Amino acid sequence: MNTLVELSIKDFKAIKRADVQLDGITVVSGVNGCGKSTMSKLLYYIFRNANSFEELVLLYTNSQIRPYLNVLEQIQSLLLYRRDTSSYRRLYFRNIELTSLESTHSFLDLVKDLCARFLNLESDLQKAGNSIITERLRLILRSTLKSGEDRDTKKMLDALVGRISEHLTKAEQLNVERPYRLLKESLNAAFDVNLSKSIVLKEYGDAILGENLSNVPLLHYIKKVAYIDTPMVIGMETSSQQPIYWKELNLLLKQPPRRGYKRTINNIIKEDIIKGDVSFDEDGFSAGFKYKREDGKEFDLLECATGIKSFSLLQLLLKNLFLDESTLLIIDEPEAHLHPQWIVEYARLIVLLHKKVGVKFFIASHSTDMVSAIRYIAEEEKCLSSLSFYVAENEEQKSNAFVFRPLGHDIEPIFESFNKSFERLDYYVSKKKK
Repeated sequence: MNTLVELSIKDFKAIKRADVQLDGITVVSGVNGCGKSTMSKLLYYIFRNANSFEELVLLYTNSQIRPYLNVLEQIQSLLLYRRDTSSYRRLYFRNIELTSLESTHSFLDLVKDLCARFLNLESDLQKAGNSIITERLRLILRSTLKSGEDRDTKKMLDALVGRISEHLTKAEQLNVERPYRLLKESLNAAFDVNLSKSIVLKEYGDAILGENLSNVPLLHYIKKVAYIDTPMVIGMETSSQQPIYWKELNLLLKQPPRRGYKRTINNIIKEDIIKGDVSFDEDGFSAGFKYKREDGKEFDLLECATGIKSFSLLQLLLKNLFLDESTLLIIDEPEAHLHPQWIVEYARLIVLLHKKVGVKFFIASHSTDMVSAIRYIAEEEKCLSSLSFYVAENEEQKSNAFVFRPLGHDIEPIFESFNKSFERLDYYVSKKKK
């Protein structure tokens, strides 16, 4: 099978070397601290940011025009203070900023309107002999524009509008050109390191991340990505201090069901596994995720077993059509909190979602039960060719440097790597007997 997406890592954190393909279901295995979760986070942020380029442009543009927006907020505050508040309330924005590239024209109209209203206010105050109130704003304008000239207020406001307009035009160009530096800067900020020196990600042979790149191509194979590192995140109140993938996953889970989802797979979850159905209720006081059992009883999902939550995540993403052939679903340790029988069921869903819906998976696991279940169910479903396994091995017996060795469909080396736990147990038992 041709390699559609390939991630190459060298000397990044615990990973000495890894060349991993993402062409279906990719499973990486290894001991704690070998870099599995690092790889998961890398894939999430690269695909998320590359597929959300407008967001990168908006962040960059707002940072560039922020000094001018601060002036506009001063104007807004002055208008609200000096005029009839009810008349100006519709103008009020807690933070003035560009929220969409589709709204550049309306945003510029807002800027012009605020400036025009301020000029009217200044004129009224001058007539009343009270221009000292607006003098402070004139000084702020001169400082922001770095203007040494003693220009009148209108000329300075025209200059302010002009500079904002230039940046808005540039923003539209950036969104078309997709300069690599914006992606690079966003990823470097997320990991606090220059990733381009250590990591290369290619799609259809074209580099999305790497050195000496000028533009980011439009992605084709993977257009959506979600990262599940714990089922406990469902319904969690998130803050800016927490990972963005928790917030974005919850937003995805709250999307309503849509027509066209695979009912056969949903029925497996609903009838064979959790014996019920999960939904998000937006109804006022009782809003939240609900688990309705097959006997009709309804429960707050947050109070249900973690295993129920694990399958609920898949059910909700299936029913709202987030999961499709352009989706990469990244899951860290899906076996956590699952009964061995449910581990098999979870592996079954991974295989079926790939086979029947086309979802791509990146699974980080240190469970031999999960690894073997995915391997043998895929063989049974005749989609073994979509599977690729990798095992993390110590580089020259150094505990902090791991090489991810490709195994193809052979999972025996994974079992061998985990047999060391039994060796440790034997050593402990023999030592206690002495």
